[in-house]
Amino acid sequence: MNRYRQLLHQFQRELQLLKYADSTVRTYTDCLAIFLRAMNGKPNPLPLDEIKTFLLTIKNANYHKQFTATIHHFYSKVLKQPLTLHDIPYPRKTHYLPQIFSVAEVYRFLQAIPNLKQKTALQLMYSCALRISEVVNIQLHHVDGQRQLLLVKGAKGFKDRYVPIPLPTIAMLRQYYTQYRPSVYLFNGQNAAQYDVRSIQQVFHRAKQAAGIIKKLTPHCLRHSRLTHLKEAGVDIHELKEIAGHNNIKTTEIYLHLAKETLVRRMAMADQYLQSSMQNSKVLAPSTY
Repeated sequence: MNRYRQLLHQFQRELQLLKYADSTVRTYTDCLAIFLRAMNGKPNPLPLDEIKTFLLTIKNANYHKQFTATIHHFYSKVLKQPLTLHDIPYPRKTHYLPQIFSVAEVYRFLQAIPNLKQKTALQLMYSCALRISEVVNIQLHHVDGQRQLLLVKGAKGFKDRYVPIPLPTIAMLRQYYTQYRPSVYLFNGQNAAQYDVRSIQQVFHRAKQAAGIIKKLTPHCLRHSRLTHLKEAGVDIHELKEIAGHNNIKTTEIYLHLAKETLVRRMAMADQYLQSSMQNSKVLAPSTY
């Protein structure tokens, strides 16, 4: 095993010992592989300026954050040379709001999926506000049809939670089960025990195009959309936090910014009242001769 592969392997083990999710381990390992290749041939020990120059090439704020976290973990856990935030700071937080579906667009989107298994998986993602990794990990015994609850196991942060399943989704799940008879996992892959994340992503983008939706949306936007629609329907922010599985309510507060339908209705009512008042003023105004 060469030095490059040895460092990647050691890095993976350290993250696994810290009980990071498999997806996080893969993401950070991929980031480290890119970083190590970029640093190949650089002076040893590596000057901090070389690391900073590399990070300046990462334009996307989320990727920049991932690479910064990767480098900090690599230096502290593998090289045993911890970096301080003064040495390599994390990028400042951005406050961009994600795009979401309207309720009508969700309906059009789901109607554009002819395959029952694919449609059921994506409807479940929306109606239970699931991450894509959560839907592929659902096992049959996690679904409690009698209580209309879904147990989401080992979600982000290794937190389990129960999420209510709406009756129309329960009905679709029963229809799906009768037709497909899955085993162990709720959604089996074509040649694997679990449905593939990439397959769901492909189905999502095909359906979005077929529905004529031009917004820049990803499968995760189904989760954002559902939580926003629930907030607009009057669901309390603390209940929303439990549905989402957030550790901190500040994370849930993004949906206060996204939930604008009620505000739009109130503004429309205010405009209606203003228009009515102006018309009444004209009627009541004294005539001038």
